[in-house]
Amino acid sequence: MKNPLISLLLVTIIGSSTLLYAETPIPEQSAVLQQPGMMAPPHIPAELPDRHTFRVSPVEQVSPGLYRVGDILINKSEKTVSFPAEVNMDKGLLEYVLVRTGGKTHESLLRTRIEPYNLQVACLLLGIEGTSVPLAYQGAPETPKGDPVAIILNLQTGAPSRPEQWMVKTVDGTNHDLRNMSWVFTGSLVSNGRFAAQAEGSIIAVFHDPAAMIDNASPGGESDRIWFVNEKSVPPVGTPVTITIKSLK
Repeated sequence: MKNPLISLLLVTIIGSSTLLYAETPIPEQSAVLQQPGMMAPPHIPAELPDRHTFRVSPVEQVSPGLYRVGDILINKSEKTVSFPAEVNMDKGLLEYVLVRTGGKTHESLLRTRIEPYNLQVACLLLGIEGTSVPLAYQGAPETPKGDPVAIILNLQTGAPSRPEQWMVKTVDGTNHDLRNMSWVFTGSLVSNGRFAAQAEGSIIAVFHDPAAMIDNASPGGESDRIWFVNEKSVPPVGTPVTITIKSLK
């Protein structure tokens, strides 16, 4: 197969919700990993703890141009992927906008139960690609690279929001309202044979993290001391949120 996206799609369909254990390799996955700029997950090694076992969902067509991967909805015409989440914090210091349940929830604005692996598949199917030169470490001063994306938060009622509307940036004791932040899909990285986003549950970082799938490309992303929940605007903890990631390329 010449097209790695088609290969990955077929592999996922063939998987048909197979429970992916460390000893169960995914056919052709390593070929997908070798494509420049596409940081898709590798085989999951056998020594990983049980918490790294996860379910690979099949890609199902809902209607023309509309597909589903588990709880993730892919809209090809709108170039979006959408999935459920909920508010995780209503105050405090932030390093993440979104993590998977069981990840670093003590420092994340939102949490979700979707599998980062499945989100990686969904984004790749839309043509959203990561970087071949991930940041060297958490808090690295460089601006992360990857395809630009918009992050939209939808509640059951009211107008859509952006993550920055539920956050503040505090510098020298002064709060600054945030607007028009830049986000890039880095695609996470492979570290010690593990797909880092799946292993750590890190999905959207506001403090630079090469393990996260989406990173903050705005000024200040190298600091873990300036990002806080905006207590005046964030909904209560547990409020359901639909997150939409839109390709801007």
